[in-house]
Amino acid sequence: MQVRSLVSFLALAARLMLLGGLLLGGLAALAEDRPWLTAEERAWIAQQRVLRVASTPSYGPFTFVDAEGRLRGLSVDYVSRLNELSGLRLEFVAPEPFARNMEALRAGELDLLMSLRETPERAEFMGFTRPYVSVPVVLLRRVGSERQALMPGEPVSVGQGFAAADFLRQRYPDNPQQVETDDKSMLRRLASGEIDAAVMDLASATFQIRGEGIGNLRVQGDVGYAYELGIGYRRELALLGRILDKTLARIDAAERQAMVDRWISLQAERSPWQRRLLLAAAAALALVLLGLGLVLLWNRALQRQVVARTEQLRIELAERQRLQAADHARALAEAANQAKTEFMSQASHELRTPLNAVLGFAQLLGGDAQHPLDALQRERVGHIDAAARHLLILIEDMMTLSRIESGSLAVTPLPLQAGPLLRRCVELARPAAASAGIELRLDEAPLPLAQADPVRLEQVLHNLLSNAIKYNRPGGWVQVRAWAEPARGLLIQVADNGLGLSAEQLAQLFQPFNRLGRSEQQGTGIGLVISKQLMERMGGQIRVESQAGQGSRFILELQTS
Repeated sequence: MQVRSLVSFLALAARLMLLGGLLLGGLAALAEDRPWLTAEERAWIAQQRVLRVASTPSYGPFTFVDAEGRLRGLSVDYVSRLNELSGLRLEFVAPEPFARNMEALRAGELDLLMSLRETPERAEFMGFTRPYVSVPVVLLRRVGSERQALMPGEPVSVGQGFAAADFLRQRYPDNPQQVETDDKSMLRRLASGEIDAAVMDLASATFQIRGEGIGNLRVQGDVGYAYELGIGYRRELALLGRILDKTLARIDAAERQAMVDRWISLQAERSPWQRRLLLAAAAALALVLLGLGLVLLWNRALQRQVVARTEQLRIELAERQRLQAADHARALAEAANQAKTEFMSQASHELRTPLNAVLGFAQLLGGDAQHPLDALQRERVGHIDAAARHLLILIEDMMTLSRIESGSLAVTPLPLQAGPLLRRCVELARPAAASAGIELRLDEAPLPLAQADPVRLEQVLHNLLSNAIKYNRPGGWVQVRAWAEPARGLLIQVADNGLGLSAEQLAQLFQPFNRLGRSEQQGTGIGLVISKQLMERMGGQIRVESQAGQGSRFILELQTS
């Protein structure tokens, strides 16, 4: 009996091993359908268990529980698409508050958290993918409030565990924070008058206000901060991070925009009379189209009596063949451009991690009190640090240009008080100007609200100020001036009396990677290209006036509210 039982056990074990081999073989065969993954990555996917994804019940439109108890939102759509493309098994766990999810991920109880911004504190125990959506952080007040920007010492409410709290502590250290358990309760307290100011991201604010039917709140303006949201994962799952980055790159700009448009809408709801007016206009348009259709049918009947157009059809056929050949060539060119864009984005992302390590170790060498360096060693470490920072700026510019070309860089114009932003940019540029012996001046008049993305406008101004200082001469000056004109909106001018540009250089100014023959100065040659595209996506423009040896004037034009 014991021998018979042993034989039965061995037979059962053999069948289980065969079944497991077939299952692994099937998973491996499925993974081979994804040639954009390496063999190591496909093998990891085939052998991996279910990966636990955190969710928050009231973080709409990213994750929220609807009236039927289902988990929905932009993050849910992205997880579904990532599973389809990569073969990963990402599954949401039971919804918990955001702060509890962060604790669970730190403790290893969760594997991923969607729609998350990278911060130094989180980077200590998490890795992050590239961002796939950008959302500005805004200040909310009740309708009728006389205050606009945050007043010194004024309390402000923020959600528990969100990255905006760290930003507010740095930018507004004199404003005490009131931490709320979730966004929904914070909006209700703001609407009822229990609090006077709250800060949260614009997408969640509009989603929650519309869902809760709150009618007495308004977006006061931005706070100079935006959530660049990607996927956070446990730091030890580095291979998973590579797979997620590659999979995100397979989702093209049109599909990303469609998912964003499904969940994030920044437009106000139309009133009943507006809807009735639109319906009436649609009915009138339908009648007009019907009349036009009858006229076209009558004309078509008359055209049947015209003599056969054999020769004309032959010409049209030849033209169609020519257009098809042109379309094919254009499709090949677009595919090559897309491949170039994906390569630049992936390469830039992969290069940034080792560069950060170089910078970190250079700083450790220079600041080690127990093993101080001599003067020559400090100078060499300084060269390493400067070269690494220059290369990091080049990589960041390449990533920004790649995201602009692929359409994944979000630009959201908002009502903006330009004065504080201008003062902040000028103060940040003063140390560089003083080091170069350049006088930096700010001439600011009372300004109206402008339509601009604060993060992107600050990026453009930093680039113009850096160029004005870099291509100047000792004892020169740089002047920043802002004013408003009824016909042109808000104008911001950055002028200098530096080297200036010739007519030939002006013609080549906005060409990518064109240094205009100034190789002696550090730079990437794409800063102005990025600035021009960012201004156009904000509904504005950038103009330049310059003469060789007499300085330059760069003028930004923005629409006013």
